[in-house]
Amino acid sequence: MRLILDTDIGNGIIGANTDDGLALGLILASKEIKLEMISTVSGNVQAKIAYSVAKNLLEKLNLNIPLYLGANETLCEDSNFWRQRLDNSAKNFNLTHLWDEIRPIKILDNITPNACLKMGELITKYPNEISICAIGPLTNIAMAMRLFENFDTNVKEIFIMGGSFDMPYYTKDTNFGFDPEAANIVLNSKAKITLVPYNATMQTLLTHKDLNSLKDQNPLCNFLVQTLKVWIDYASKTRGTNGTWIHDALTIAYMIDPSLASFEEYFVDVICDSSLARGNSIRCLKDAKMNLVNSYKKTTIKVLNDVDNDKLLKLIKTRLSNGICYENYKNITG
Repeated sequence: MRLILDTDIGNGIIGANTDDGLALGLILASKEIKLEMISTVSGNVQAKIAYSVAKNLLEKLNLNIPLYLGANETLCEDSNFWRQRLDNSAKNFNLTHLWDEIRPIKILDNITPNACLKMGELITKYPNEISICAIGPLTNIAMAMRLFENFDTNVKEIFIMGGSFDMPYYTKDTNFGFDPEAANIVLNSKAKITLVPYNATMQTLLTHKDLNSLKDQNPLCNFLVQTLKVWIDYASKTRGTNGTWIHDALTIAYMIDPSLASFEEYFVDVICDSSLARGNSIRCLKDAKMNLVNSYKKTTIKVLNDVDNDKLLKLIKTRLSNGICYENYKNITG
């Protein structure tokens, strides 16, 4: 599978979720996937921080995979609320000290934000050959859809981590809530889409015991162990869990092995009005007795339901222990 990864990776950044790094690691360690390009987007961290984290990791791993900076701002949503919430979370909980042993990376400036252009060019050049995995807000992909004619029908498939259904305590997820208009554009496109929502991903759990099994295996595992250990400590203290949910890693793992989860087909959308429900995701079964979805929307979306966490963890541990499939990247130049 030829793949573009669109990510808001923040491994090693104080207060930032580390699941994107685990997802990227799983891609690099899987021979079935050839990563053609990485694009970064604002969400979990700002786009330039995600770019810097990805750049730093690729250099550590001696990989020259094309990396592009994407959108720093949403299409319409005021980013200030989300930035205050996401960037200051560790400080607000007085837990910044958890990151004391992680060396800060240099945040790169003056990078041209051309990710949506590069994404569109690649999809247009190779129609129906390249899939996209989006594990951050959908701003870059929505912009590419607006800029490039037939982008949605030229992309092979889009795998999205986003949405939340039937969860009273998590009515809105970060990826869709951060940029509702972008999610609305992508979900209402003609693209073939698989959606991995919170109600599926929160059936996953990665513990310290699981992480310890990856210690001293290879440089990729060392990076993931160091950055995920801190996040598990943070999640345990702030969310009362015995580990961390691995939302993004499930999205990649399902691409590799669809038997990890069941699914149902729905019409899916995101609320974009100014009500309290703004950013919430909604779904409707394709054969519902009273279909409330607008008549113009004809394309259903595969939505994951039940997840086998034990099988997921086994796949992750096996792949990462074997290290990076460097043969997939010997001909890639940046």
